[in-house]
Amino acid sequence: MSWLSNVSSLKQQVTAQVTQGLLSATKLLESDDDAIFKKVQETHKPQGRQVDNLDGLFSIIGKILLHDNPKSDHDEKSVVHEVPASVINKICCKLACNCTDRDAEETTMTILEKELQNYLWDEKLVIVAAAFAVNYGEFYLLTQLDTPDPVAKNMAFLKQLQFIKEIGSVSQNLSGAINELIHAIMTVIKCVLQFRVLDPKYFEAEEQPSAPTEIARATYWTIYNVETCGSYIAKLVGNTMAEMTSRLKTLASKVSSMQKVLQVKFSHRKHEIETYKWLINRFNTYQDHTILSDLFDVEGGKTALVVGHDNKKEVDINSLKGSNVWLLISGPDACHAEMKTLTKLYLKLQTKEQNRYHIVWLPIVDEFNEREFSSLQSLMPWYTVRNPKIVKPVAIRYIREVWKFTNETILVPLFPKGHAKSLTPRTLDPLWISGDLLSLFSVHDQKKSLWHQNLQITLDLLLGGIYPEDSSKPASILCLYGGEDIKWIEDFTTMINRVKNFTKISIDLVYVSKSNAIDHYNNAIFDFITAKKVGGYWKADETHSWHFWTRLESIFSWGIRDGKNAKENNTMRDVMSLLSFNGSYKGWAVFGQLGSSHKVVKATGEVVLDVLLRINNWWKAGTNVDSFVLALNQQIEQHLKVQKHHCYHIVLPTTVPRVPDEMMICAICDRKMGKYLMYRCCE
Repeated sequence: MSWLSNVSSLKQQVTAQVTQGLLSATKLLESDDDAIFKKVQETHKPQGRQVDNLDGLFSIIGKILLHDNPKSDHDEKSVVHEVPASVINKICCKLACNCTDRDAEETTMTILEKELQNYLWDEKLVIVAAAFAVNYGEFYLLTQLDTPDPVAKNMAFLKQLQFIKEIGSVSQNLSGAINELIHAIMTVIKCVLQFRVLDPKYFEAEEQPSAPTEIARATYWTIYNVETCGSYIAKLVGNTMAEMTSRLKTLASKVSSMQKVLQVKFSHRKHEIETYKWLINRFNTYQDHTILSDLFDVEGGKTALVVGHDNKKEVDINSLKGSNVWLLISGPDACHAEMKTLTKLYLKLQTKEQNRYHIVWLPIVDEFNEREFSSLQSLMPWYTVRNPKIVKPVAIRYIREVWKFTNETILVPLFPKGHAKSLTPRTLDPLWISGDLLSLFSVHDQKKSLWHQNLQITLDLLLGGIYPEDSSKPASILCLYGGEDIKWIEDFTTMINRVKNFTKISIDLVYVSKSNAIDHYNNAIFDFITAKKVGGYWKADETHSWHFWTRLESIFSWGIRDGKNAKENNTMRDVMSLLSFNGSYKGWAVFGQLGSSHKVVKATGEVVLDVLLRINNWWKAGTNVDSFVLALNQQIEQHLKVQKHHCYHIVLPTTVPRVPDEMMICAICDRKMGKYLMYRCCE
């Protein structure tokens, strides 16, 4: 049998394999990509940039695949000192060993997982292109049948490549399809490399700001197409050229469509970066309130702002000219009690300052919930955005990245004739402590007075602006108490009545709900207080209770930022003791006197009852109110020294800044406290 008949038989076998592979590949092309790309992204475990000068290496690849050979090729070679030859050779072997494109999907995933998992996306693409260029270059050289090199001619004969020239137009069509696919592959890689032009660290970022899915998709299909194209080149036979040509054109079309998507993403990302830089410059050269217009995207001639509780009343931004404006920035789930409390302080300031100050609310939302937005908006007497959707994404990015907004509500001053440095976001801690909006703009003085002096946790500090003092009445003791143990509350209120009768001292009682209490669960306590006429109560959803606990959390947060802990600072010790009551089911009590410089007396319910039960032993008749508070404090401290006690736990909201573990020292035993997570729903 002649060698021609052997070749004919071989052609028939390979034709059957290729036809079956084409059907399998067509099915893959029509399948859903999502499952595939989830696997692709799971293989991506980069370890920083490992290939220097990708652009130079890509240029050399172009000279091979696109025959882009200008007269001088010294520039790229002089700057590409080293290439990842080892991994390129490994991938070359895998490409060469794939006999049919039925294996292309499996080989693609193997290359991604075993050879390229530690490389960045752009590096993966260029390395694979380099491996393909090596194989393609060898093939290209062998097909140059007019070469005078006898080794090349004989190699081409053994590989039976001379038929490419013999079968004319079919060969030209296939060659055109191969070139079309190569051009599409090189174009999509070039498009991916453009993203580094926008940001040199783009592919090294843990969270890429744009197009990660499309880039992963382009990476997968580039390797897949290189694999498929390589397998076709390896088994070029005349009977299957028409099928190969059609298949390669389909692949080229798919790659081209991906390149168009990537180009759109690139243009969009470029526009985002340019707009963001422009907005940064606007804030850096801030002059007046007109910058507000740059934060909104409003269509149809509508105004961006409305009055909160009257959202049909529109507000022209230019009407704010000459006013002191605060941007109120919060998440979509801001606390209603917080906004109610802020409303009281805002209206108080407006009356005092004759409407010279205005607030504009900018909610930062990921998913818009109209019901939640409208519910919060209805509480606000100040200006709000018409709809959170009109806040530009670039403005949200600025607020998050420059003003470091997370979910904690902040205020940013936009004052007339201001400057960039004045645009400093303020947390509301100083506001909740002082009860004065203007205190936000003397933060450093507040900090100095709060932590650099011998601060005492007095009743005035705890209740200033929360509990009104009646100057027409004689001085009395105010007792705040709480807990959800109804039996203890009954015993405690009975004991207070006994103490009042025994000492002839006026003691006013106020029950304070826990900040996370569900009020209808505590109806039995409220009904008991009302029926027995033993003072008042603050429900959890009322501003008094919320402001009381938030003030303590604010003092605590401020102390943490200033490096204070309970072991070294008495103020932090007292604050942590008080905060522990908010996380306890058991009873507690705080005694003090408004207008007094003495710090409050505090203890758990069990200790308070034990001390008051023995009042006959330590109370001297005829002494004044101050003496009672001091004597009670002395008795509680002595009691704690001799009696075994349980340490406490503190429940902190997520708005409190991150607390270093070493700073959480128990206020009772001075040992380091353990940390646990607690998840709680609204009910």
